[in-house]
Amino acid sequence: MRWLLALGLLVLMSSLKAQELPQADDRPLLRWITMPYPPLHISDGPMAGKGIVDEYLGAVTASLSGYRHVREEMTPARAWQLIRVGENICHPGALYTPERAKYTLFSDSPALFPSLAFMVRLEDYKALFAPQMTIAAADMLARTNLRLGLVADRSYYVFLDNLLSAGDVYQRVTVLSSLHGPLSLYRMLQSGRIDYIIEYPWINRYMVDTIQAPEAHELVALSIRELPQFAKGYVACPKTLWGERVIMAVNRWVAEQKNTETNRQRMAVWLDRNTLPRYMRAYEEMIAPVTRP
Repeated sequence: MRWLLALGLLVLMSSLKAQELPQADDRPLLRWITMPYPPLHISDGPMAGKGIVDEYLGAVTASLSGYRHVREEMTPARAWQLIRVGENICHPGALYTPERAKYTLFSDSPALFPSLAFMVRLEDYKALFAPQMTIAAADMLARTNLRLGLVADRSYYVFLDNLLSAGDVYQRVTVLSSLHGPLSLYRMLQSGRIDYIIEYPWINRYMVDTIQAPEAHELVALSIRELPQFAKGYVACPKTLWGERVIMAVNRWVAEQKNTETNRQRMAVWLDRNTLPRYMRAYEEMIAPVTRP
């Protein structure tokens, strides 16, 4: 009789133990590329996980509940190489280029990005460019006395990529391949080690307003004359059957979100007062009219 009681207790304890063990998650894995380029992705500090693309990614992963989501931090070169070879991994904030389209599927666009600009120190702006606020890219790159900083393997739009790859431009620039390349270049510009960078103006607001970085020099954004004011951002996945299924699911989320003010504000909160009105109008023209909160 005692052995029956002991056996019953053993079975009960085993059952309770099994209930305590975590259940295996058999959902398919969806790996997401992240890059520490604030404020697109913010990986540390009080704003960690609250960057522009972080907000989009949080919303889309909540919608794609049929997948097990994992974020992996890597360089742009590594990210596009993994997509090129067809790994099950997606980029949440990609720009379209014809070259990438050869091996990449792009979603419908949920986001609008202000265009890149030439960022220069205020004193250099006053001495070399004032009062103009725009400049032709070729004219800027022809100023061989100014030191340019670039991030390796980063696309600066097809037009700029072609200019940068022509002639001897790369022979006279500082190129950083670090994961933290944009922030490092920003600091080099502030310290006077380089004279300008090609960057989104919001990096200045992030550095100054969000983490309250001390400014050695005030910076000015010179618009690039040949570029559109805004460009669409996309989710990008490999051109495979797996990638096609993910893009179809993302597009369903985009259709639900693009008409909402919530989606438009994911970018708007990072824009300066001069850019914001243009962005609000451009969103309705390029993404969708806003009809819901």
